[in-house]
Amino acid sequence: MKKTSVYDWPTRLFHWLFAFLFLAAFIIGETVDDDSSLFSYHMLAGLTIVFLIILRIVWGFIGSTYARFSSFKLKPAELFKYVKDAVMAKTKRYLGHNPASSYAALLMFISAIGLAVTGVLMTSGSETDFYEETHEILANVFLVAVITHLVGIVFHHLKHRDALWSSMMDGKKKALPDKVGITNMKPVAGILFIIVTLLWFGYLGAQYDRNTQTLDLFGTELTLGEEEHESLSVLEDEDHEQEND
Repeated sequence: MKKTSVYDWPTRLFHWLFAFLFLAAFIIGETVDDDSSLFSYHMLAGLTIVFLIILRIVWGFIGSTYARFSSFKLKPAELFKYVKDAVMAKTKRYLGHNPASSYAALLMFISAIGLAVTGVLMTSGSETDFYEETHEILANVFLVAVITHLVGIVFHHLKHRDALWSSMMDGKKKALPDKVGITNMKPVAGILFIIVTLLWFGYLGAQYDRNTQTLDLFGTELTLGEEEHESLSVLEDEDHEQEND
């Protein structure tokens, strides 16, 4: 089975870091008590995810052919035909993102940005009920998108036997006669991607105070500990009761 290069290093690094950080944030959010100091890492992971998305958006305009958003298949009619063919017959093969994976990626990007925004709003002392509910809904949407994406990969492999699952590991896919792969995997850009990400990790670590569980994010103090939020909520309730009296 002849293969051709499709996904460059920055695209693959983003994919695996994005997946790992979401998994870490989700596990922490589901298994660690809100008042635990470990819960702060749920929020730190979320901030790193949105930073990675910013890098990915930039790469989506300046990256190699199949990393660019212009290669995504986002026409609704094409998605409908792809899903119908998946049920009725073999789907059309794409060298880059197919319609289903294009929409899955878009949904995950939007959900992750929404998760970061609502998370920051919660940690900056804003009204939390609405943001908490929205945050939870977006997390479930993201999880459904991930599960659907994984099921789609397995289903595609069973249909075509082309080891699609390995394309984000070695960057290669089964060649198509009318499509040309990329000639440069952008290793230097991949190294820069890692360096910039490590610098972001370093910045968060330097700005995070483990004693108070607060993060100074570009001059804005975010409270990453649940206890402080509860204390603030209690004070607000007491003030409200005094006003009523």
